[in-house]
Amino acid sequence: MSERKNWDAITIGSGLGSLSAAAALANQGKQVLVLERLANFGGAATVYRHGNLTMEASLHETDGDTVFNPDGVFQRLGLSDTVDPIETDIFYEVRGGPLAEPIRVPHGLTKAALALQTALPDDAPALESYFDELRQLYLGTSELEAMGSRGPSVLLSLLFSGQLFAMIGNVRRTISDRFDAMFHSSEAPKFALGAVLPYFDNDPEVMSYFAYAAIYARYVETGSYSFRGGSQALTRALMKRIRAAEGEARHNVTVKNILLDSDGAACGVAYENSNGDMFEVHAPIIFGGTAPQTLAAMLPEEQSADFAERYAKNEPSISLFSLSLGLNRPAEDFGVSAYSTFIYPERMTRYCDYAEAAKAFAGDPEAVPPYIVADYGRLNTGLAKPGDLHHVTLAGVDKLEWWADLDEASEMARRKNWIDFLITDLNRHYPGIADAIAHSEIATARTMHNRLGTPGGEVYGFRPTVSRLFGSRPNAQTAIKGLWLSSAYTVSGGYSGAMHGGLMAADAALRAERKD
Repeated sequence: MSERKNWDAITIGSGLGSLSAAAALANQGKQVLVLERLANFGGAATVYRHGNLTMEASLHETDGDTVFNPDGVFQRLGLSDTVDPIETDIFYEVRGGPLAEPIRVPHGLTKAALALQTALPDDAPALESYFDELRQLYLGTSELEAMGSRGPSVLLSLLFSGQLFAMIGNVRRTISDRFDAMFHSSEAPKFALGAVLPYFDNDPEVMSYFAYAAIYARYVETGSYSFRGGSQALTRALMKRIRAAEGEARHNVTVKNILLDSDGAACGVAYENSNGDMFEVHAPIIFGGTAPQTLAAMLPEEQSADFAERYAKNEPSISLFSLSLGLNRPAEDFGVSAYSTFIYPERMTRYCDYAEAAKAFAGDPEAVPPYIVADYGRLNTGLAKPGDLHHVTLAGVDKLEWWADLDEASEMARRKNWIDFLITDLNRHYPGIADAIAHSEIATARTMHNRLGTPGGEVYGFRPTVSRLFGSRPNAQTAIKGLWLSSAYTVSGGYSGAMHGGLMAADAALRAERKD
C-alpha cells in the first residue's frame, strides 16, 4: 500500500544519529519522515520511569565543543537556544586497583595535570609530558576540524609546528603502547588516565590511542555536560525541528525492505505497522540509523552483499550492563563525591589486564569487574518529582555472547546474583549505601540488543581499533546510492559521536543532491 505523498528523506530508526540527520535537512526546509520500531523515539537518548524512580536509559555526557563551539553540532542543528546544558562537577573520580587513594580529575587540561601530578608525585615529570601531548593533540585535532572553512593554511601550520607528525606517529599505537612508552612500569598513572576506557572499548591493547586521547583531551579541556530534562531533551528538541518543517515521526513500525529504483538507487522503504499492515513510502534520501548488518538484510539479495562488504572488516563495539538503583537518600550521604566514578577491582594490578578483568561479568558472580558509578542525583535535571528516589547507575563492559545458551530462568537468576554482588561491592566502597537502596534493576547486553536492534547488543557502533582508524574507515556514504549511514557506525559511539555521524550523513546527502 502506498502513502499519500513522497518525502524529501526517510530515516530508518530514531536514534540521535538519524534525528540529527533529519533535523539538519529540516533546517533546510526539507520534509523528513522518521520511522521507529519501538514505542518511543530517541534510541538510547530516552528517560523512563518505574514507580517513584526516573531513570536514564544510558550514561550520557557530551563535550563542551559539541555544545558551545560556534561551528559545532548544537549550533548547526539549532539546539543552542532550545537545550539547556548542565556542566558536571568534575570530569571523573577514579579509585581501586593500584591507586592508594581516589584521584579526582577536574575539567581543564592544566587543572587536570596538576591534580594528577599532586596525587602521583613520583610520576609528575611523565605526567607533565603526557599532558603537553594532550594539549597538542587537542589543538591539532581542533585545527584539522577547522580545515573545511580555513583551507590548506591549517594543514601548513600543523606541518611547520610539528603537530602533524606527532599526530601521525600516534595513529598506529594502541593505548597500552603509548602508556607503556610514557609511564613504563608505573601502573598508577595508566589506571588514572585510562579510567574512561569502557566509554569506548574493553581492551587497551587493541583500542586506538589516538582516538582515545583525542576524545579524552576534548572532554577534559572543554568540559562534560548533561541536559536539563535529561537525554530525552535532545530527542525532543530534534523532533521539534523535524516537525517544524512539516516532517512526521511514526513509532511501532518496522522497516522490512529498502526499495531501489531501476538504477539501483534507494528510493523508499516498505514498513509494517503494529497491525501487520504493509506500507510503502518514497524519498530520494534514506538515512540508515541502525547497524549496517541490519540494513543489509533490508536490501535485495543481489545488492546486500556489496553493501555489507564495506563493513566486513570492522568489529562491533562492546556492549554494557547497566544496574539502575533507586536510593531513599542522596548518594553523597555515603561518600559518592562525583557524577562519574570509575572503580577498579583490587585484584587488578596491571592496566593492560582490563579486558580480562572485565570478563568477570561473563559468568556467574565470582569476581567484580571494573565498573562506573554515575550519580544522576547530583545533577539538577528537573526530572525528579517530590518524594522520588535518587538515581544511581552502575555500568560496565558486557557482551551478548556472555548470555548465550541461558534459558530464561538461568538468565534471571544470574541477573539477580549480579545485582546482589555489585551492590555488595558498592557498599564496600561506600559503607551504608546498600541499606538505602529501595529499587534495583539491571539491563544487559541482551537488553541492548533488543532495544537498540544491534546484532551483538553493541552500543558504540564499530570497535575503535588501530586498524579501523588507520585504514579505510567507513563514512556516511554506502555502496547504495541515496542510502546514507547515520548512526554510531558512521563516526563513533556516544551522544556526540552519533550526532556527528548524523550531520556527516546529512552533509553528504545534500552535496550529492546538489551534484545531481
